[in-house]
Amino acid sequence: MGGQMRELATQIGVSHPLVFHYFPSKKALIERVYTEVYLGRWKPEWEHWVKDRSEPFEARLTRVYSDYARTILTKEWVRILIHSALADGYINDNYLTLVGERLLRPIIGEARIELGLDDDREPTEAENELIWGLHGGIFYIGVRHWIYGHKFPENLPQVVADRVRAFVLAAREIFPREAGKAAG
Repeated sequence: MGGQMRELATQIGVSHPLVFHYFPSKKALIERVYTEVYLGRWKPEWEHWVKDRSEPFEARLTRVYSDYARTILTKEWVRILIHSALADGYINDNYLTLVGERLLRPIIGEARIELGLDDDREPTEAENELIWGLHGGIFYIGVRHWIYGHKFPENLPQVVADRVRAFVLAAREIFPREAGKAAG
């Protein structure tokens, strides 16, 4: 751990003791990165937009994921999340829990309501996989660019809208099937 902190100090051009002055441990540094890069960019309006039924469901999701993509698809956001997953998992474990609870689970609930399946049961594996597929597909745009060096889509808003549309179309088949399993 000390070697990694020493390397970090060298990379950012400060002394090793100065890093420890502000961050007494590697964990404290990682927690600060999580707070600044991930929690600092979280927009509570995403949670509000998901539930704002004055707008059609697909339009709400497109609005959320268009803004989400503009917010997260940056070099540091994508690369830190990937690095954390390969290292200690602290950042990605915490962030993915946040996303699941505050964004994806409400989306599942709103999809059920949209489809006339108003119930409060736990999301099924199929429902979870479908929403994580949408969410992960948005994130993967950044992975392709910032990890693999591919170009961003020329029309990112249309790509996001198409992915949301694919989710909505698939949800029309998968969610009722899952509700039937729960009832039967």
